Amino acid sequence: MRLTRLADVPYKYLVAMVFVFGLFMDMMDTTVVNVAIPKLSQDFHASTSAVEWTITGYLLSLAVFIPAAGFLSDRFGTKKTFLLAMAIFITGSAACGQAHSLPELVAFRFVQGIGGGMMTPVGTAMLSREFPGVERAKASAIISIPVVLAPTIGPVLGGYLVEYVSWRWIFYINLPIGITGFLVGLRVLREHKEEYAQRGFDLAGLIIGGAGAAMMLYAFSEAATAGWGSARVIGFAIGGLALMVVFALVEFRVKFPILDLRLFKRWLFTSGNLMMMPAFGAFGGFILLLTLFLQELQGYSPLQAGLIQAPSALGTALSLPLASRLYGRIGPRRMLIGGFGFAALLMLPFLTLQLDSPWWWVMLLLVVRGLPFAFAIVASQTLIYGPLESSKQGPASSIYNTLRQVAASFGVALIVTISINRTHFHGTGPQAAVMGYHDAFFVAFLFLLIPFALSFFIDDRKADETLRRRMQPQEVVATSASQLAEPRPRIES
Repeated sequence: MRLTRLADVPYKYLVAMVFVFGLFMDMMDTTVVNVAIPKLSQDFHASTSAVEWTITGYLLSLAVFIPAAGFLSDRFGTKKTFLLAMAIFITGSAACGQAHSLPELVAFRFVQGIGGGMMTPVGTAMLSREFPGVERAKASAIISIPVVLAPTIGPVLGGYLVEYVSWRWIFYINLPIGITGFLVGLRVLREHKEEYAQRGFDLAGLIIGGAGAAMMLYAFSEAATAGWGSARVIGFAIGGLALMVVFALVEFRVKFPILDLRLFKRWLFTSGNLMMMPAFGAFGGFILLLTLFLQELQGYSPLQAGLIQAPSALGTALSLPLASRLYGRIGPRRMLIGGFGFAALLMLPFLTLQLDSPWWWVMLLLVVRGLPFAFAIVASQTLIYGPLESSKQGPASSIYNTLRQVAASFGVALIVTISINRTHFHGTGPQAAVMGYHDAFFVAFLFLLIPFALSFFIDDRKADETLRRRMQPQEVVATSASQLAEPRPRIES
């Protein structure tokens, strides 16, 4: 039977297909390594804190390269940059699987982070250029698929591979996914550069911004174990914050900044980011906390805990298509209020979890919890990227992904710290630990009240006008002419 020809598929969906390969691989990799830490500690005869550098090293590498990704792709070409990032990630994954010592594994994880740090922002920018204005709701739904599925599949797959195969396969699993995505991207992606990026290179911004983000993420990652009062945590946090202030001053003065912070003068871009940061912090901390609850208090194995959490993506997967279709009908304000409001309320039932709570009850809560969040993420990402012109998509994607990573790391560190401190406050024993987890779940609920409150400040009429202004008639004509001038690839699959 003859399959659909890729040349007959609209180019924007080809871009989406390639990006999903990369984003899924990147997102899944951040979760599968967590379940392997005890096994890695055993095989390398190392402490847990030493093994955690496999996560910290990857995180720091992301922090260095995410801010520069958008500018570098606009300067050297989105296709070249995205495929190079994917190739680096694949190579780093293969090398991690072959590591024979812990220092080797940490070094190869840093290499992985170089690819992961560039792949997601560049892919997001490519997708945003092809889905401008009100069409951004469709792109947000597409992006949400790997964002939702990968962290769910990751712990299950990672738990199975670690228990029944080998921890090395949590890295090897990236190879078939990455190679397939790379080959498809090599054939179907078109090159794109932006004129502004050819006029100069902000080396100072690259160094200062990368160093500042890395120091802050390191402080957050250490705070969960060393405590917020640790001299190391305080020193790196203050140093990172100081560098980010210097970075902001530099970026506002240079003509062609590595990150265009002037985008924060646009209300929709700023409000969308302000809403998503606490949401990523809440869910990042919540997911880790629930995993610890299932394993440490209820005694489930990593695989069992992963299987219990697997259906959490079902609710979001069901509501994503509906959210992308409803955006144009009901507008962003009601989608944001309903999405964040119900997402916050559905966090409260987790305060009822006890040592003997059945697994099916946890699964049911997770499925229901995922239903409203799709509406919030589709609406907020449409506000962030939809109104921006082509030359701003790369910088916007770098800003968004940098803030996402920082917010998630901060949320994990803060919520885990609160869980530990509140457990000590309640006393000793299993019930004290349960109450400590309940307090931390409540903090995740409070995090989600922030974007819920901000949602009331979104004006549907102004948002609609701004989004539609993105596709001016002359821009549509120019885009159509450029696509007609470039021959479409004649490929069959």
